[in-house]
Amino acid sequence: MNQCLFGTEVFMRVLTVMSGVIISATGAWCLAYYRSAFSSIAFILAIAMTLSGVFLIGAYLVSGKKRLPETILIEGMLTLIFGFVTLNNEVTDTAMAMFFGAWLTATGLIRFTQSLAVSRFDPRNWAKILPLSILSSIFGFIMMMHTLVSAINQLTLVGSALILNGLSQLVYAMYMVRHENLPHTEQVRERVEAKQAAAEAKRKERDELRQLTRSERDIRKRELRDAAAAQAEDKKRLARIEKQKLKEAREALLDPTIQLTEMEMAEIADAIQEDSAAIPAVEADDAMPEQIPAQEVLQAPETPKEPTAFVREEADVQPETPEMSWETLIKEPAWQTPAFPHKPDITEILEREVKKPEPLPFTPLSLEELIEQEKANPAQRLGQKKEEEDQRFTEEFSWHWPPKED
Repeated sequence: MNQCLFGTEVFMRVLTVMSGVIISATGAWCLAYYRSAFSSIAFILAIAMTLSGVFLIGAYLVSGKKRLPETILIEGMLTLIFGFVTLNNEVTDTAMAMFFGAWLTATGLIRFTQSLAVSRFDPRNWAKILPLSILSSIFGFIMMMHTLVSAINQLTLVGSALILNGLSQLVYAMYMVRHENLPHTEQVRERVEAKQAAAEAKRKERDELRQLTRSERDIRKRELRDAAAAQAEDKKRLARIEKQKLKEAREALLDPTIQLTEMEMAEIADAIQEDSAAIPAVEADDAMPEQIPAQEVLQAPETPKEPTAFVREEADVQPETPEMSWETLIKEPAWQTPAFPHKPDITEILEREVKKPEPLPFTPLSLEELIEQEKANPAQRLGQKKEEEDQRFTEEFSWHWPPKED
């Protein structure tokens, strides 16, 4: 497949190069016979332009699925039409410069658009096509101005136009590329194909349901509903598993303890055993007193000891320190030991039972009384309040007023 594509690309380049060579050679031939009449060389010009148009159209057709820009096809058809007009002797000597100037201007503008198309795929070399395309457009525009070119030999102008167009085709053949789908274009195509496949599947499913009876259709719908529910449950389960994994990974990162492998723990146990074996030997060496010569030893006078019959001397008993070994080494992680502080997780806090507030101590009777008080007349409530105030005042000051009669 790759060899086929490579051969196709080479073949379309060869056709474009042949078109450019034919046009350039014809232009050089016109410059060589610039003193001849146009009618004597019109047939050669027409054949050359016709072959150039055919080769350009062929290059577009053989470019395969990833075709060349459509401007190649337009240029080939335009050159073919101008060749047929020239072949029928429809071009006069006075309109010859304007005729070929219009053709050169159109092909120069087409070459400019082709260079922009190349820039999307080859941003380094696309600018090499611009100079000749711009020069061709300007030269063709000048050829269409009869007052500017009337004093110049017409065949010289035609030959120069053909050479410019041929060289422009040769440069474009070196950097021409076929259109390839860009990444965003591929993504859009994949999305469209996925939507089309989903719509087709729904249509087929709907057609199958229409062919079934009502009971079979209900059973089928129930199966589809159960399958969708199971799929949704699987998605939820996978989401919970992923969430649990992320939580464990986060806890492992936030854990202040050091994770030790079995090899590291074994090395630590061996080092502890070596230290415990070396400590008693050092203690024994320290416990041996230095031998002092007898003549140098001075006997200190003995001091009488106080009677300590009522005090019992006890030897200082030091608690034995357990020997560190692999058997006594804690093999479980530090965060699983009882001494490790346990911090409640946010999920445990949220799952705790929330105490509901106790209901207000309202009985139906007191509630009815409150409702009646709210519905009572404001004037009646004001009078009742005044009576209560008068009664309270009378009770407070009845000890001195009114005065008692003897």
